[in-house]
Amino acid sequence: ATETGVTPAKAVERLRVDAARAALAQGGAIQEIARRTGFGDPERMRRAFIRLYGAPPAALRRTLRPA
Repeated sequence: ATETGVTPAKAVERLRVDAARAALAQGGAIQEIARRTGFGDPERMRRAFIRLYGAPPAALRRTLRPA
């Protein structure tokens, strides 16, 4: 752990999830967003979203987009 109490791997994961969340708000395929933000595949991104937000990307996308 670092001085922030977060491991470097978790800090990088958080940056990736934040970038993916911003991309979700803009639209686009989840698979493409996962690839562009460094997750490699949608399942890895889904697990990271659930760890950090308690919900998968598709559920968060619905809350990020205007109705």
